[in-house]
Amino acid sequence: MNVIWFSGRQINDLCATTQKSLAAGLTKKGHSVKFVNPDIAGSHAEYPWDHHGLPTNAIPGFKSITVSRKMVNWIKHQDMKKETVAILDWRVAGKLAPILDRMEVPWILMDRSPPADGNILSRFQWYFWKRSWRLVKQHSNGTGCVVSSAHKEFVAQKIGLTDDKMVVIPAGVDTEIFHNGKKSGQLQLGYHGKIDANRNIAQIIEIHSRLNELGLEVNLNLHGSGNAVKELIRSHSDKVTITQPLDTKTLSEKLSSYDIGFLPMTNQKVWRLASPLKRSEYLASGMIIVGVDHTGHRIDDSGEWLHLCKEENFIQQAVKFIASLEVGELRELQNQARLFAESNLDWSPIVNRLSDLIITQANKHSDNSK
Repeated sequence: MNVIWFSGRQINDLCATTQKSLAAGLTKKGHSVKFVNPDIAGSHAEYPWDHHGLPTNAIPGFKSITVSRKMVNWIKHQDMKKETVAILDWRVAGKLAPILDRMEVPWILMDRSPPADGNILSRFQWYFWKRSWRLVKQHSNGTGCVVSSAHKEFVAQKIGLTDDKMVVIPAGVDTEIFHNGKKSGQLQLGYHGKIDANRNIAQIIEIHSRLNELGLEVNLNLHGSGNAVKELIRSHSDKVTITQPLDTKTLSEKLSSYDIGFLPMTNQKVWRLASPLKRSEYLASGMIIVGVDHTGHRIDDSGEWLHLCKEENFIQQAVKFIASLEVGELRELQNQARLFAESNLDWSPIVNRLSDLIITQANKHSDNSK
């Protein structure tokens, strides 16, 4: 099957990790994948798919509008092959879906995260998000992908969409790259991703500080960038390591030696609906997880390796739990976490689900054309 993936994100965006894993998985399944996004030509040479770049210098808030117009113009000049299915990021779907319908090209909406709340720009984004999902609702064969059951319920409530028009494609992990390595004698706490106030990083710092006040030898390792980094660098102790975002190979090696991974994001809509990639990467690396309790952090059939705390008592409950862990118990939970990741979180079954959906959409379109 020919798959054209239209994305409003650049490939080096932290949030594009899932797109890269899914696209690479589809090529392994035998699909011919072409990525169309705002990156410059040649920037995808290391990846196993074709690429067409449509770079834009538009200001934030208008990038998706600008690149979607460029995509429409690009589509108009393409001779779309038979057995082609398009995957549309919600940021560009509103412009692209109508022209693809006219060209009789089936499409799938891909929603990896709704817009965040909080400012004028987000209101603008919510308009495009709703518009894209309404196109799914109105289309007889319309189908969209969400990241979690909570995300699915949210779309159903907001748009009035039925279950059969949505497929859950959660965040997975490459269990060959992320592995359970040798743990050190000193307790190693870890977090990777955006380091900013919105992600509640300050409470991780406080948890680490209190554990050391109890006399425990604990190191904290933070990998990422964001508006809280400078303040942390000024104030952190020699038991806190802060780095810029790491490439996948380096990150996997670091995580494999850590003991506990944090999910500190609070009970806000954007986090409740998520399927955080770091959660899967922690577990595949043989780390247990400590985090704030809400639907975005929970896992069905999870074990004691996932310890979620009430938001209002996150610091106290996290400190109490971590301080109570015996080494033998910790190692057993870490092994269980790794086994769960191998059985439930590997990308392979998730890619299979998306591949099946692509074939189903193509078949539906073929049947309607007869």
